Amino acid sequence: MKTRDLGLSLLLLSCADTPDPSQGAGLKDPSAPILTGKADGHNGPLESGRLTNGERVTVDLSDRTLAFRLTSYGQTQVRLSLTATAGAVDPYLILEGPLPSHEGRVVAFHDDVGEKDRSSSLVATLIEPGAYRVHATTYALTQDEPSVAGKVTLSYVCEAACEAKTMSLGELIVALRADVGDATLRSLLESTVSTFFTDSETQAGVISQLDGLLGGTPLEGFPVVALSAIGTAQALLERPEAPVEAPAAETFVLDELLRERCSPQRSTLAPLHPSVPMLQTGSAPDYSIDDCRLQRAQDLARVLNNLALENGSEVIARVGAAETSFTTVEGVFQALIAAGHRVVVTNDRFFADFLGLSYRGVSVAAPVWLDTGLATTDGGTLSLPAPHSHHTIRIKGPLVDATLMFYLGVSGGVSFRAVAGERPTWTGGRTLYTYDSDADPDTVLTLMVTAARLRKRWAEEGRGLPAEGYGQLGVCNDSTAVMEYAVEGTVTLFPLAHAAVESPEGDADEITRILAALPSDLEGFDPVDASRRLRLTLPFEDLASLPFAGLRAAMLTLP
Repeated sequence: MKTRDLGLSLLLLSCADTPDPSQGAGLKDPSAPILTGKADGHNGPLESGRLTNGERVTVDLSDRTLAFRLTSYGQTQVRLSLTATAGAVDPYLILEGPLPSHEGRVVAFHDDVGEKDRSSSLVATLIEPGAYRVHATTYALTQDEPSVAGKVTLSYVCEAACEAKTMSLGELIVALRADVGDATLRSLLESTVSTFFTDSETQAGVISQLDGLLGGTPLEGFPVVALSAIGTAQALLERPEAPVEAPAAETFVLDELLRERCSPQRSTLAPLHPSVPMLQTGSAPDYSIDDCRLQRAQDLARVLNNLALENGSEVIARVGAAETSFTTVEGVFQALIAAGHRVVVTNDRFFADFLGLSYRGVSVAAPVWLDTGLATTDGGTLSLPAPHSHHTIRIKGPLVDATLMFYLGVSGGVSFRAVAGERPTWTGGRTLYTYDSDADPDTVLTLMVTAARLRKRWAEEGRGLPAEGYGQLGVCNDSTAVMEYAVEGTVTLFPLAHAAVESPEGDADEITRILAALPSDLEGFDPVDASRRLRLTLPFEDLASLPFAGLRAAMLTLP
């Protein structure tokens, strides 16, 4: 099907359709479909996941509309097509949103074109930012009538404004000066520095940089803290995700976890200071992940976090009169894979997002910079945005469809966490390794067992420490490095913050052996090895893609 040949372009709010001439005038209702009141009915949409740019998905379509979600960043142009591939299906596309503020509002729709009602296609410009729901349905279902079963292929392409907007710290300073003036701006920045840098020496250094910042010093590397400050500036190096519940022995009933509650914890935005309400911190809630899907992911993370502690928690699965109990993370993943689930684990690298700043809805590229101490050929030392790394765990199958992360963070210690949204574009996203249970289930299980053992150990050692040990036991890179070493026998991350562990003699647990093999960069490092690891830690595959020009130039001066 060539969309250009269809001569169809439905823009936002253009809710009039043209009947398919092959059907005969008047046989089909050309008016916009009504979605209000159908959420819980027989024809209500079955949430089926988030669409990514360029995705094609083939699904069975029968007596229930399938709903997929996508994201607009404001003025985003999307192209969608729904084509019957098996059965006498009469495809129909509806675009609704943005959610949740305009649930039920149809912004574009199309019935079908071409011979025998085999495909539907639309182009829409989504003026408002936010999540939109794509209804993959049939004409009969829009009329509350029985529908013929069959297979359809849904295709999605984003054609314009496909990424969130970003502004630099320099652009933010210029905008705030115009909004509130120099005096209020300085007061705001000093208050922020004193709140997040509690160590007096680090605070004094950042205040000194602030003087230069407001006096016209180049803005790319503000604020810069010494590598040794990881333990005292952790609130800036890692923005907390949703809180992880305190460990306690629990019994989880699988059927209840899969069916009950659809009221997940979502991220929020709040003004950084009452005097500048347009400058916010945090993360906007991402409704391209539906409530039930996010709830299931958060519940699964809670289950795994409890089982990892070996504290008496269990998961009970009932099939008829039979009952099976799982008491370990390994047992849960073995059962998921045996039940037909695919588990894909990726080792991912990013820049950490300083405060999650946004100004009038635009993300601010404002990381904390680390002075690594690595000497450059021009006589200086390399500073870079504080890195973040984690393992992403994607589980998809007949019972569970969830995406989790595992890493050591400011809140919750080292733990499994539900992925609740997208990271800003400027933070990057580089995958160094991918492990797929369809190809290598043993390695996937080794990773999950290692994660569980590390959580148990660091939860015990971090009890009573600030931020549950973040900055003292290590940082996110350390937990990622432990898992990397467990399956690859090498490490490609810099810096690592854990205290050095002596090589064990005789029998020792696997986590101790791994920690002893890893570098401890706060206690010194080999410059050549550190440079190698740093290059692989960067969240962009090539230097030209780095969003910071000064960093691009500095990387070329490493030995």
